Amino acid sequence: MLVQRGKSTYVYNSQRVNGKPVTRYIGKSSSPQAKEFAKSKEEKKQRKTREEELAQLQTNVDRALNLIHLMIRGHLLLVGYYQRKSEIRKLQEDHYAQ
Repeated sequence: MLVQRGKSTYVYNSQRVNGKPVTRYIGKSSSPQAKEFAKSKEEKKQRKTREEELAQLQTNVDRALNLIHLMIRGHLLLVGYYQRKSEIRKLQEDHYAQ
């Protein structure tokens, strides 16, 4: 198991002794394995940041689309039409004049 503290990477070994988990310090590591560990950790951090940015962008797009649909409905009402499912229908005067 690799653990990074500050700029250094340390190697530990976990095993069971008498049914209990024991972690033993092996030593300081500057091996390619430690570099790969640091690289993967950085990639995970970047991926998480990208996912958060994409989620925020998706939220903004959804809000904009909702506003566009609201404006379309308002415009249709102004010109005497309404939308039912995927159809655009003309308002009948006896229904909205009451």
